[in-house]
Parts: sequence; structure tokens; C-alpha cells
Amino acid sequence: MLKFIDKYYEKITWSIILLGLILLFVANDYLSLVLFLYLLIRALKSRDTIRKTLRTTPLSTMVIYVLGMIILIIALVFIMLYSGDFIKKYNIPVFLQYIYIAVVLVGSMFLYTWLMDFLIKKWDKKRVSK
Repeated sequence: MLKFIDKYYEKITWSIILLGLILLFVANDYLSLVLFLYLLIRALKSRDTIRKTLRTTPLSTMVIYVLGMIILIIALVFIMLYSGDFIKKYNIPVFLQYIYIAVVLVGSMFLYTWLMDFLIKKWDKKRVSK
């Protein structure tokens, strides 16, 4: 099964993207399933890199990354809930809602990456100075 995914990765990916675009206009309720399938295919494609990274990363660094991700998810839940009320109150069009979600997610990924790099560098300096 994994060899099949490796062999036809691009065709499967484009099929999932096309399905997502169709469902965007037809049935928004199933977009989370399409997104999950896309992320699953991406993870299966880069499974060797993920395995190598998990083996070479120290436990303390992984704990910092996991705690940062949990804090990020909590913050995003509150941001999306309160901004969802605002969007519903002012009846903002659907395409602007998707643009808003994309901007929030890209911004949060940038902030997460920058903050984690900063914390890891600070943590490493602290360990070296001891």
C-alpha cells in the first residue's frame, strides 16, 4: 500500500485537491475529511524524514515543541471562536472568511516557527553556559 502511495503520490494529491475544490462550492461540511486525507498522504510520503527527525531530536527539544503546539492550538481556538462571532454578526462573505482563516493560519505558523527557534536557541545557550 505504501509503495502504491509512493508511486502515484502526485496523482493522488491532485485528485484530493480537485475534490477539495469541488467540495468547497458544493458541500463545505466534508472539507475537513479532504484536509485530513491530504495531510495523511503528505505524512506518509515524508515518513522517512519524520522518522529520522524524531530519532535525532533530543527529548527536551521535543517537549518544548509539543508544549508550544498545545499553546498555539489553544490560542487559535479562542481566536477562531471570537472572530467567528464577529464574522457571523457582520455577515461577511464566505470567500473573505476563507481568506481570513488562511491569513490567521499562516501568521500563526510563522509566529510558532519564530518563537520555537528563539526558545530552542535560548535553551541551548542556557545548557552550554552551565
